[in-house]
Amino acid sequence: NPEEKPVVEGNYLTDKQDYATLREGIRLGRKLAKQAAFKDHLGEEYFPGAHVQTDAELDAYISDSTHTANAVVGTCRMGSLDDPATVVDPQLKVKGISGLRVCDSSVIPKLPGAQSGACTLMIAEKAAELLLK
Repeated sequence: NPEEKPVVEGNYLTDKQDYATLREGIRLGRKLAKQAAFKDHLGEEYFPGAHVQTDAELDAYISDSTHTANAVVGTCRMGSLDDPATVVDPQLKVKGISGLRVCDSSVIPKLPGAQSGACTLMIAEKAAELLLK
């Protein structure tokens, strides 16, 4: 039925390897943070917290904190007109469709190294500038 909402099942954290990979990432981050180069720049660990150490404790933290709401980008990539992997040109116009622009985080071609909010504001400012021309 095309009127029904689709069921999206990402199957996040359904395989024990999902947890093992994320635990390894947390432990690697902790190991890197203990390097002498960071000594003067870091304070105490807030998340998950230094008291969270065992696999079971880390798994509980991972289960409670993992989500998919951050940095959803790139579904409508921006790029040059001759790039077949892009949907939007540098003026935020949808290629091949007259009068339609996209001005949200979906045009970001690669996942930024931080939250996408600032990037999205920049895109909105650029879109406003383009529309006023």
